[in-house]
Amino acid sequence: MAANRNMKSGNGLKVMIVVMLAIIVGLIVIIAKVSSDNKVERNNNTVINEPSQEPGVVTAAPATGDAVSTDAPLNTDGQPVTEVPATSAPTPVPPTAVPPSELKLVDYTGHVEHIFTHSLVAFPELAYPTDCSDVDKVKNTYFIDCITVPEFKKILDALYKDGYMLVNLNYVFEIDGNGVPQLKKSFKFPEGKKPLVFSFDDTNYYSAKMGRGMIDKLILIDGKVGTYTKHKDGTVVQGFDEEYIPILDRFVEEHPDFSFEGAKGMICVTGFDGILGYRTQRVSDGDGRTEADRQREIEAVKPIVQALKDTGWYFASHSYKHGVMERYSEANMEDCASKFYDEVIPLIGKTQIYVYPYGSWKRSSDGKTCPAVQRVLNSYGYKYFCSVGANWYAKNRSDLGSIILQDRANIDGTAFVWFQDIFSVVEGTNTPRFPSINFREFYDDARNIAYDDAVAAYKEWKGK
Repeated sequence: MAANRNMKSGNGLKVMIVVMLAIIVGLIVIIAKVSSDNKVERNNNTVINEPSQEPGVVTAAPATGDAVSTDAPLNTDGQPVTEVPATSAPTPVPPTAVPPSELKLVDYTGHVEHIFTHSLVAFPELAYPTDCSDVDKVKNTYFIDCITVPEFKKILDALYKDGYMLVNLNYVFEIDGNGVPQLKKSFKFPEGKKPLVFSFDDTNYYSAKMGRGMIDKLILIDGKVGTYTKHKDGTVVQGFDEEYIPILDRFVEEHPDFSFEGAKGMICVTGFDGILGYRTQRVSDGDGRTEADRQREIEAVKPIVQALKDTGWYFASHSYKHGVMERYSEANMEDCASKFYDEVIPLIGKTQIYVYPYGSWKRSSDGKTCPAVQRVLNSYGYKYFCSVGANWYAKNRSDLGSIILQDRANIDGTAFVWFQDIFSVVEGTNTPRFPSINFREFYDDARNIAYDDAVAAYKEWKGK
């Protein structure tokens, strides 16, 4: 009896051991599965992209568009930045308004607003100094000419709230039987919406500005236009949240009634340092490039340009040299215009729109005769010219060779600290132009100077 009990006891112990081993093995399998899932999830949300070894070509990994960071970039003091700005891929969001196809088209007879800015400051810690006077802070090019990513997003929200809808500038004018451009007296447009042209100057990403807070170039990520930046410590950041193009693309996806017939913005480029971050300009003595280098850049930028055109973006000439047109001689202008025609037009396609650098243009000496400098531009087929002015203006100018001249209101650092009241009402009416734009509220403290201090410093600088 005792022997039988001992035998049963031993068998029971063996069974318990087998059961326990089975439980342990099961737990190990479960833990391994969870770990594997977490690893896959992390890999789907963070992709380290290395630039291609082929000169002039950047290949983005098939990514979600998340920001890429191997190490922190350096700030203007040469110290590591502890955090690289994160970015996310466009996420489909249910439209918050009526789809454009359901909007009723009516004859629009009002005027078309036109605003502009420059490329965004994606990395404020590299653009805005801390170790200088307040006046020097607001005199900084990136303070005067640019806005930051958060400021741009707030501007878009305000424009949408005010009922604006992007329109292609080419849609609002026509050429009559005599070859003279005319603003359309009316055109079909969604009822209750106000047409808006939004243009962006200097989308070139000049060599001299690299490492100062803007992106380096535009690239394609999974077929979408995104951005690429390589910091001086080797960190690579690419994604969709560092520049106005992918940000506006995503905004239109989320608010389809912000774009009429798919229109986005007007990209205004020069040519002396290439376009869109690619060095497509002619090879010059001492610039360290070969013609083969240039051709690689040309081939690399072509699909970027096509992707932009395919998604509603369009181009304008911002001159080749970005000089002060008012000071140009006829020979200077011919040289500038011919270089743009030879080097940039083959990449972006023909355009009838010319954007004066600095808003500077040659006036008629007698109010009737077209200046020789302007005649040069007209001979290259430009019909619609854009200058700079906070108050709305657009009309035919026979004194400039029967062209259309329009001012564009600048959305930049200067506007943020100086133009709050100028963006008040439509000329001749009591209708607010941009009632939801509030520069004080939209101001980004990443500029490294408080808003009131910036206003005071700007007044001091300008002697106001």
